[in-house]
Amino acid sequence: MTRHLIVGAGVFGLSTAYHLLKEGETDVTVIDKAEVLPAPDGASNDINRIVRSAYGHPLYTSLALDAIDIFKREFPGVYYESGVVILGSSQYLDSSLVNDKAAGASVVELPDQSAIRSIIPAQVPIGDMGGATGYINKSNGWANAGAGVSAMLQKVKDLGGKVLPGTKVSGLRFEDGNGKVLGVNLQNGGEVEADIVILATGSWTPSTFGTYCRGITDRLTATGQSIGVIQLTEDEAERYKACSRHTDTPVIFNFDTGFYCFPPNHDRFFKVAIHDGGYLHFDDVNSNVSTPRTFSSHGQEGLRIPLAMAEKLRAAMLQIYPELDRSFCKTRLCWYSDTADGDWLIDQHPDHLNLYIATGDSGHAYKVNTTQ
Repeated sequence: MTRHLIVGAGVFGLSTAYHLLKEGETDVTVIDKAEVLPAPDGASNDINRIVRSAYGHPLYTSLALDAIDIFKREFPGVYYESGVVILGSSQYLDSSLVNDKAAGASVVELPDQSAIRSIIPAQVPIGDMGGATGYINKSNGWANAGAGVSAMLQKVKDLGGKVLPGTKVSGLRFEDGNGKVLGVNLQNGGEVEADIVILATGSWTPSTFGTYCRGITDRLTATGQSIGVIQLTEDEAERYKACSRHTDTPVIFNFDTGFYCFPPNHDRFFKVAIHDGGYLHFDDVNSNVSTPRTFSSHGQEGLRIPLAMAEKLRAAMLQIYPELDRSFCKTRLCWYSDTADGDWLIDQHPDHLNLYIATGDSGHAYKVNTTQ
């Protein structure tokens, strides 16, 4: 019987555990430093995440559409098919449109402002979208991210997986002489033994395991991406269809600027964000490696975003929905594990053959929670 140890109970870690258990493995343990799961400061635990199949590579398109099918069948109440509007003028958008069409997604091109106006509820005032055009994929939408992680966590437990929150790793344990990984050492002085260790530690990977994983700090960077939330009134929420199970207002994602926004959720929260180069954070322990700065480590300071990004978010939002001109009620830095090319890093370690790396989300891994 092979003992599998997965470090990290986010999307990569739980999905890996889920599929190992479904394939018949019987000894799968997931550990996470967070005392409560889903981890409050995890990138995968939020009010929503885009579920899009718009990708320049058909592999990602296929994975996303397969994931949507599983969301619908096995994760009720997590996925909402609002449609996703993709805006921009890049070759990447053109390739995404080709791949979406080839995969059989329900796609309508939006060549001008009147076409965009036609797919947003008439009672919702819109701006000029910054002059951008694109298309809507009606086969896509958004997921209640925290609920999805909770559902996957429960499925892992139901299949017999062991989940140990509040288990903080201090390092890897090696067998003398041959580089074989024996498990992990814990900060409390304990240890967890395993035959196979899988590191699914997201943006904490470079700062926590950089000394063990050759070249990992060159391949991965923890970047803080800025998020803002505004509170809608009851009237606004009704017009934006927040309270119905099927939302008529689509997700909007501008590939050129990185700006995206969601339909409001049941709490009338309207979230906006920009995916760009992000911000780095260095501390006394990791002076050369970016380390997440969250409310778990820095309290309320960990939720602040740069003023320049708050202004950029607001300006981009007003190009789409000009009536939402108000201050954010919440902000957050969402910490991605970015790779240089945006592809995920899922591989066997070249020096330690029973050690695997599953990270490098690059801000677009949540949607394949079920298929990864």
